[in-house]
Amino acid sequence: MRSLNLKKIKFGLVFIIISLIILKFFNTPFNFYSIMNWNYEDRMDQNYGFCENESWGFHNYVIKKFELQNQEVNIINDGGHVTLERIFNLKKTNTENVKFYIILNYLSENNEKIFDSKYDFLKNYKIKYRYNNCFLMEIND
Repeated sequence: MRSLNLKKIKFGLVFIIISLIILKFFNTPFNFYSIMNWNYEDRMDQNYGFCENESWGFHNYVIKKFELQNQEVNIINDGGHVTLERIFNLKKTNTENVKFYIILNYLSENNEKIFDSKYDFLKNYKIKYRYNNCFLMEIND
């Protein structure tokens, strides 16, 4: 009888320890706190970055500021990260002569300007807005 209670106590302690390890591994307390106290846009900025990684924050900011919701916008992420068209709900087109381009995470070599980059078609565009290494480009009229 006594060994049965001892086994139950050991099993309970092992269960509690494993549960705490899992909670710590998935960062559950912080995630729960952030869901409760941060709004949607702040959480998206935290996960996808403002002008790094997928650059959700930059895209969201430019779309709202310049009212580009119903415009065709092409996105190029020069940092090698994926673009999040489905999250952004974009009208993506494959043509090069769209009115707007968003260039994310542009890494210049030897301080070259974006117009001298590997994207030759950008010579027909002007910089409408820039934040660090993220650009909103508009075609010259």
